[in-house]
Amino acid sequence: MLPGQYWQSAIGVVIVQLKSWMLGMLLALSAASASAQQAAIAWQGKGADGNVVAFDPQHLQRPAVLLFWATWCPYCKALMPYLQKVYNAAGRDKLDVYAIDFKDEDGDPVAELRERGQTFTLVRDGDPIAALYGVKGTPGLFLVDTKGEIVYKRTGGDTPEKVEAALRAQLGLPAGDKP
Repeated sequence: MLPGQYWQSAIGVVIVQLKSWMLGMLLALSAASASAQQAAIAWQGKGADGNVVAFDPQHLQRPAVLLFWATWCPYCKALMPYLQKVYNAAGRDKLDVYAIDFKDEDGDPVAELRERGQTFTLVRDGDPIAALYGVKGTPGLFLVDTKGEIVYKRTGGDTPEKVEAALRAQLGLPAGDKP
């Protein structure tokens, strides 16, 4: 082997080792972030009756669903019966559901929930809470466990059936039927 070829070969080996190391680091970082659960954020809002509704993820007695919705949102209207089924299956003593109304200046969320027969805890004017969670569109949905960790987050395009199945799985509930 000529001296120039030796250095080319040595540099090639170093580059391959460096690429392997960088790939390993990227995989380790992405695995760490994927497995790390995000902590829920405490908030206070205004309930249907005008009284304060407080959410403190460090002191939860049961898991909680945070649903960010609006009266005008057809996707919310489609999802909410499935969420009500999960709530009914779990029971009020085993799950809290907060329907956080936001981006909804003209709607009447109290009347809307009543008309739909949905028994969630309403939080009105929830735009500041949505901002805390980075929710920009409706419906946004998070499941928070009793340790205050977000264990499920609805991603855009998830069907109501898929959301219901994911919530039931996370909560240890049996599979459900269509509403």
